[in-house]
Amino acid sequence: MKKTVPEFILDGSIVVDSVEAFGSIIKEFPDRPELLKMYAEMLAAKKLKDAAIEQYQQAARLFLDAGRLFQSWVSKTLQWRLQRPSREQLLEFHHAVANTAQNSAPVDEFIKNLTPAERMVVFSQFRRIYAPAGKTILKAGDFPRHLYMVVAGVLKENCYEMVSQKPRFRRDASRVLCEADCFGDIYPFSEKMPSQSDIVATTRVEVVMISRQHLMRACRRHPSVENGIIRLCRIRFAKKIETPSNGVRKGQRYSIPTRMSITVLPNGNGHPPITMEGYSRDLSMTGVSFIPGGDGAEQKMDGTTGVEELLNRDVRVTIPADDFSPKNRDQRQQNPGHRHPVRRDFPASSRGVFRLCRKRQG
Repeated sequence: MKKTVPEFILDGSIVVDSVEAFGSIIKEFPDRPELLKMYAEMLAAKKLKDAAIEQYQQAARLFLDAGRLFQSWVSKTLQWRLQRPSREQLLEFHHAVANTAQNSAPVDEFIKNLTPAERMVVFSQFRRIYAPAGKTILKAGDFPRHLYMVVAGVLKENCYEMVSQKPRFRRDASRVLCEADCFGDIYPFSEKMPSQSDIVATTRVEVVMISRQHLMRACRRHPSVENGIIRLCRIRFAKKIETPSNGVRKGQRYSIPTRMSITVLPNGNGHPPITMEGYSRDLSMTGVSFIPGGDGAEQKMDGTTGVEELLNRDVRVTIPADDFSPKNRDQRQQNPGHRHPVRRDFPASSRGVFRLCRKRQG
């Protein structure tokens, strides 16, 4: 389908830098609230305050009529920044928001479910950014300090699952983010989690950013806001969040299934050493996972030894050297059952002493 002039303007392909020229376009397309909002921003930048207020007001009304709550809310907020509203004007718009049927977009739903007081507090401090197509907004591995809400444009999110960090919830490998979508893993507020996604603009985009600190203050002032943020971030109370195992293991992990044995060393209380056979599913220089072989029959353990007595005991890990021979490595790489190829730079044999710890619960 052939693109229209408004679409070229909105995606940044056409730039209009004249108030008169933009005014002519508005006369031709008076029912496009996105253009009205852009025109209002130009008028405000040119210090034409009254004209900007009028355009923001019309844009907010058209967005609301279309059920686009977030766009309407941003337009109205920008209008209020130019002219402080009366109490009656505030209540009238909040009442209109509460009674507007929205399209179930995440941020639209978040705004609709807030009370007027909560809405004002949450959005009392936000920053808008514009980015051209191809601009990376958030990189995988970065620690987000803001919740990002898409006002306009399209972005692509590419998700990655790191060996050292399981996702909080199932994500698609790639998805498109549009108006009233959000991104940025800022909840729970007490945990700083690295982003598992690259977010890249595929068109010209406008994004609202609200800082983690501001949202924390809003939740302290209005506790029910936190429920909305949880829903917005797609996290449920019932589902616990796994702490990244990097907090225990700081070394690089290698996903290499291999045979191994561990010997739990004596602790000085008269307990004999305990040897167990099994295999590892991933290795690092500072730790190793261990899965007992078979049904546990191969474990040489004293039946009187309890699990609690094994905690915090030193263990000796032994990995057969032939598991890392060139022949066996080649067989592993050719075996379709192994999804991760063997790293050639891993030591040919490994033997070390570690501390036995309880597995973290999810």
